[in-house]
Amino acid sequence: MKLKLTIIGMLGLLFFVGSTSCDKVENPYPPVLNVELDTTFYEGLWSDYIANEWPNFDLLPNDNPSRNAIIEDFTGHNCSGCPAAATTAHNLYEADPTRVFVASIHAAPTESGADAFQAVTSDYPVDFTNPESKALGAYFNNSGTSVPGSGFFGNPSGSVNRTKLGTEYFYSDGVWSSQASAVKGSPLGVIIKADLNYYDATKGGYLHTEVEVVDAGITNDLGQVVYVIEDSLVAPQNVNNILTANYVHRDIMRGTLTGSEWGRNLTEDDKVNNKYRLDYSFALKEQLAISGSGGYNAQNMHLLIYVYDKTTYEIYQVIKKKIE
Repeated sequence: MKLKLTIIGMLGLLFFVGSTSCDKVENPYPPVLNVELDTTFYEGLWSDYIANEWPNFDLLPNDNPSRNAIIEDFTGHNCSGCPAAATTAHNLYEADPTRVFVASIHAAPTESGADAFQAVTSDYPVDFTNPESKALGAYFNNSGTSVPGSGFFGNPSGSVNRTKLGTEYFYSDGVWSSQASAVKGSPLGVIIKADLNYYDATKGGYLHTEVEVVDAGITNDLGQVVYVIEDSLVAPQNVNNILTANYVHRDIMRGTLTGSEWGRNLTEDDKVNNKYRLDYSFALKEQLAISGSGGYNAQNMHLLIYVYDKTTYEIYQVIKKKIE
């Protein structure tokens, strides 16, 4: 069932979280949190989850003390030039895998968010798109009304933390490296901590996040998005106008935890000690497949959690959490 849960700190109520050893660390009285979670993903009593699994962020280290980069690579399986851009993105990730992350977003700059590059055909049978990917493509359409002059003319094209190059958010893969370096070299304005609990028996779990704004210059409203990423899938791809059946598609953006391309707003109601706390429950997605079910493989999935400026679209920080 889904439970609208109010957790109220009260005298005598003790919460615990697991440390890296088998010991338990006492958690101070929890703050008031209003979250809607599907409690059925936890096999035991929900009170046990609260007592033993709910994180104490005061005890969690900041595993990302520097600003990280996210490359949003807008692509398509029938786009002949897209594999080269994907290789650029993957090479940047491999060169710095703890600070550079990739989301391969199958979408086009059209009113529908897709075109022939993303279309499912007998030669290209896998549908890599999803409602969120197509919504992003339509929103950032260079010819549209939402972000006119975005620079998103067609595939391949990408953005690094949605930072502008000149006046445009989107640019060719030839400048992704320099943009990523600039992002990584800039001050950290937002700290994101996250704790994830996944249960293979129920194919679901919970993500808990804490966001702290440490740059006083960040004053616009903020949002948090959690991308679900699948890596890797062998499926057909147009490579330099050659149908390549055994192409490895990497870092496939499968949607978001909320079902919205804009995620959740960070509001005053989410604040605890001047930090934002957001919680999610999620069901593991089935893997993409050429025909039929792709089955489940948590080790082939991870989450990219980012906080962005709702006015400028810039992504201030992104972190990765494996589902395992």
